Amino acid sequence: MVLAAVLLSGCASAPPPNFPSSHPASPEAPESRPLTRVTSLRADEVTRKTDALLTAARKEQERWDATGPVSGTPSAPADSNHSPTAHEHP
Repeated sequence: MVLAAVLLSGCASAPPPNFPSSHPASPEAPESRPLTRVTSLRADEVTRKTDALLTAARKEQERWDATGPVSGTPSAPADSNHSPTAHEHP
């Protein structure tokens, strides 16, 4: 118990560290200046290229939808005895 009191009293009597005024931990250090951030709401080069690719793909899809076959349509007519939802079970 006495040893703990001696150790704690030794820590309490130590002088505070002497930081230069330019050090951030010094009480005399000036406050930090707010950072000036430059934000741009313009699209960067990668975004512009991606947008161009997606626009071209969208136009191609619209052209395909207007003139191309419907996806999933069989090339031969389906058998008239079977409906698409009918299932045969043995």
